[in-house]
Amino acid sequence: MNNREQSAADSWHHATPDLVLLLGSPQFAPALDTALRQIAPFDLSCIFAYPLEDRPTLLYDGLNAVSSSQIMANYLAGTYLLDAVYTACMHATPAGLYRLHDLAPDAFFEGEYYNSPDVHPCISMESGSLAEEIVFLHPLRPDLYLAYSLLRQNGSPSFNAEEMADFTGAAPMVMALLGRQWQALAEGRESQVPPAPREHAIEQAFLSFAPTLLTPREQTIVSLVLRGHSSLSIGSLLDIAEGTVKIHRKNIYAKLGISSQTELFNQFIRHLLSEK
Repeated sequence: MNNREQSAADSWHHATPDLVLLLGSPQFAPALDTALRQIAPFDLSCIFAYPLEDRPTLLYDGLNAVSSSQIMANYLAGTYLLDAVYTACMHATPAGLYRLHDLAPDAFFEGEYYNSPDVHPCISMESGSLAEEIVFLHPLRPDLYLAYSLLRQNGSPSFNAEEMADFTGAAPMVMALLGRQWQALAEGRESQVPPAPREHAIEQAFLSFAPTLLTPREQTIVSLVLRGHSSLSIGSLLDIAEGTVKIHRKNIYAKLGISSQTELFNQFIRHLLSEK
C-alpha cells in the first residue's frame, strides 16, 4: 500500500465512528459524502431506494440542484425505467461497488436518456454529460435495493484504479451503514419476489406504449433500444439475428410515423409522462 492509499484508508477509518453516531439523523448522508471524499473527490451524489414493484424514492439529494425539480419529479414518475442503475437492481445484481460502465448496456452512453438534460436528473445544459458514475448497490431485501451513486461531472477525470480500489475497500462498511440508516424501509414489508424473471416487471411498463400499433415483440425491442442496447445486443438477448432486429426497428419506425431513435425516445417520454 502506497502513502496515498494509506492516507485515504486512514482518513476513511477515522471517520467511520462519527458516521455510526449519526445513524438515524438527517446529517448522516452528507457526512458519508464528506468521509468518502477523503478517499477521492466527486462532484455529486444521490441515494435512491428502488422497490421491485413500485416507483423509486429519492432518499438523499447531493446533486446540488444541477437540474430542475421537475426533471427529478419526472424521473421518479417514470423516466427511471430507462436508467441502467434501476435495471441493475431489478436484475438482482449482487451487492457491491460498480462503475456504471460495468452495469450499462453496450450503447447506453451514446443513447438519448444518458445525454438528455431534459430527462437525466444528474446533468444539465450547463454541466453537460457526466464524466463517470460509480454506484454502491445494497439489497435491503430481495425486492428492495438501495443505490448510492457518486458522480463526477463533465471535465473531471474518471475514477482511477487506485481510487476504485480504495472505494471497494470501504464498500462493506458503506453498505452496512446504508442498510442500518434505512432499515425501516424494509421492516414490515412483505417480500414480493415474483416467480417470473425480474425482466418481466420492467417489460410490463412498456406494454402500454402504442399497444394498438406495435406487437409485443416490437414493444420489447422498443424497451431495449431505449434502455441502451444496440441491435447486436438485442439480437443476442432475444436469440434472433441482428438483421432481424434492424427489420423490426424499421417496422416500428414506420408504424409510429417516425424516422429516428431520437423521435422514438421523445415519443416514448411524452407517453410515459402522460401516464403518471
